[in-house]
Amino acid sequence: MGEFHLVHWLVVLSVLAMMSVVWGYPLAVLCRRTGKSRTIGWLAGTLGMFFGGPMFCVWWLAFSNWKEAPPKS
Repeated sequence: MGEFHLVHWLVVLSVLAMMSVVWGYPLAVLCRRTGKSRTIGWLAGTLGMFFGGPMFCVWWLAFSNWKEAPPKS
């Protein structure tokens, strides 16, 4: 095993930051469409990423009542 240099830390942290956006934004949009707070989706996508948060959030949203899309005028 080698040393864990600063470059390795930067790569790992940047991947985690990208993954939080990849998971957080779509979950926030889904939460908003079901009438829930966007914060729940962002928390599931960022902090909950390490504990299966995105999968739990999608499972929870599956039981939500979806609002119909507003008519375009």
